[in-house]
Amino acid sequence: MSEKQAPFPNAFLIGIQKAGTTTLNDWISQHPQVYCYNSLKDIPLFVKFPEPDKLNKRLLLETPAYQNEPVVFHAAVNYIFYPSLLQQIAAKQPAAKLLLILRNPVARAISSYFYFRKMIRETRDIETALIYQAKKDFEITRDNNDFTYIEHGFYYEQLKNCLQYFSKEQLLVLDYDELKNNPGKLLQEVFHFLNIDETFKPDLTAKNITGELKSKYLQQRLVNKSGFRKWVVDKLIDPWLPVNKRKLLKNKMFEMNTSKTARQPADIFVEEETLRKIRERLTEFYLHDTTKLDELLNTNFFSKWFAHNTIPKE
Repeated sequence: MSEKQAPFPNAFLIGIQKAGTTTLNDWISQHPQVYCYNSLKDIPLFVKFPEPDKLNKRLLLETPAYQNEPVVFHAAVNYIFYPSLLQQIAAKQPAAKLLLILRNPVARAISSYFYFRKMIRETRDIETALIYQAKKDFEITRDNNDFTYIEHGFYYEQLKNCLQYFSKEQLLVLDYDELKNNPGKLLQEVFHFLNIDETFKPDLTAKNITGELKSKYLQQRLVNKSGFRKWVVDKLIDPWLPVNKRKLLKNKMFEMNTSKTARQPADIFVEEETLRKIRERLTEFYLHDTTKLDELLNTNFFSKWFAHNTIPKE
């Protein structure tokens, strides 16, 4: 007798980092016509589970059980970042609908830096971390996921890769500023794109805010892979807490340990002049890419993000 098949996602939130994807995923997952793999948020399915049978077994662990919702949804910010992952989505689900939310790439890079400082992943000073020679080719690794601050902002290049495998009609590009300032309108657009009830009103609480740590000690215990932590997981967590619940619990603990008022870790003071210089340097990286992005999508992101900059010559 063949194993039961879990519903495979037919809609994906494919990126980008630090642009409200956790919040948007939460809002969409509340819709009664959406089944969302919340415990696998930000885990690219084909990386974690390259073998189809193991992927299917993991998907079957999700709770609550699938109830024939028309939209089966999965969100992972690095789908857009790696062409091989987009290719695998297309091979498995060629008619998939894709959501992508874009944020000013300079603000995104700086926010990402402070986020990974908060997560105790990043230890370098801000200038060393953010000003470097961008790479063009890289393997799928944790460091390449997190520390490629500049590369994540090359939206044109990423979308050009995406459109090799999907049509523009399958892709909905959203604006981070709309998510912040007019979430109701943005969600109507999303629900229309997904062909589900546009009148549904989710709880619009924001998630995964960068913020300031309440307890650095607790954060270290959550993120450091010590022998004691492994013992706790093996002996206390594994026997009692199902795998699909662990990430949700850990995320909840991260959220509870973050103040919603401070915008950067208190132990990292950066002079405003330093930030100004970093913004100027980062802007130089993105002017060409953003003009091409607008040509590709018929959008006006350049004027929104870089209104006072001159469009550069090739």
